[in-house]
Amino acid sequence: MESEKSVSFQPPKNHSLAMENRKTAALTGVSEVLAFDENQVILMTESGEIVLTGEGLHVTRLMLDEGQLTVEGKLDGVLYTQRGGRRGLFRRAGK
Repeated sequence: MESEKSVSFQPPKNHSLAMENRKTAALTGVSEVLAFDENQVILMTESGEIVLTGEGLHVTRLMLDEGQLTVEGKLDGVLYTQRGGRRGLFRRAGK
């Protein structure tokens, strides 16, 4: 007799992006930080990759266990992509 394996479906977790005066971006649902420097921050959410671009960018808050990230600086762009498979600099525990 073959044993049946139960597969549980888990819907993707939500993420949010709140930007204030193009100076601060607060994100939730972040699972990894793939790369960052003063001109861009590349991160992964459950919905895909997000690239924040600008000048003088600084990650001021990073709490991956809670999926939270805050970036400050002069923000001028947000790009969502479907790319994946990169190894991140910082990754949420258990991933």
